Amino acid sequence: MNFDELQKKWQSQPSGFKLRIDADAFLKEVQRNKESFESSIFWRDVREAGGSLVLSVFFFHQSIKLSSWSLSLPGAACVFVGVFMIVDRLIQKKKYPKANDSLVNCIEISSAQVQHQIWLLKNVFWWYLLPFALGIAIFWVDVAWRVRNAPGTGVRSIAGWFVGLIVLYTGIYYLNQWTVRKYLIPRKQELEQLRNSLQNDNA
Repeated sequence: MNFDELQKKWQSQPSGFKLRIDADAFLKEVQRNKESFESSIFWRDVREAGGSLVLSVFFFHQSIKLSSWSLSLPGAACVFVGVFMIVDRLIQKKKYPKANDSLVNCIEISSAQVQHQIWLLKNVFWWYLLPFALGIAIFWVDVAWRVRNAPGTGVRSIAGWFVGLIVLYTGIYYLNQWTVRKYLIPRKQELEQLRNSLQNDNA
């Protein structure tokens, strides 16, 4: 029986019913579920931070190769995002030490980690999308300025960038908010319900 099945079994019992389970087995299952969540977040951060840093090298190289200072700005945005994710992970690692043998403690740490992921995704525009948008916007303005003598080219470049970026960023933003609503908020609510049930049973 995995964590989700245990959770459903727990919630399906009538009020006042005392469900008797092996506390050690339940703790191990909760810990495995917590470790699985942490592992998925870790590899997501590795992909995002690693990809950002690789892209930064590309942009800086192209900036030097093409003698275009504005190409270094998307590179700087990539560095910012990559460093932000690394620093955030280090802070969270110190903030939430390894859970002890307490089931309630393990659930509380898991709930806090999920809450932090909710915060990150709800604010994805500010720390992820906006830095890229600013860097790319300045780059396209620079491109438009350089080709300003070609009739209509600069305007078309800016308009094309603007529309494309809005469509892309809207999709990314709403995908993140969907993830929060679909997976993270229900997960946090389940952990809180489980913690409250355990605390009430021990009261």
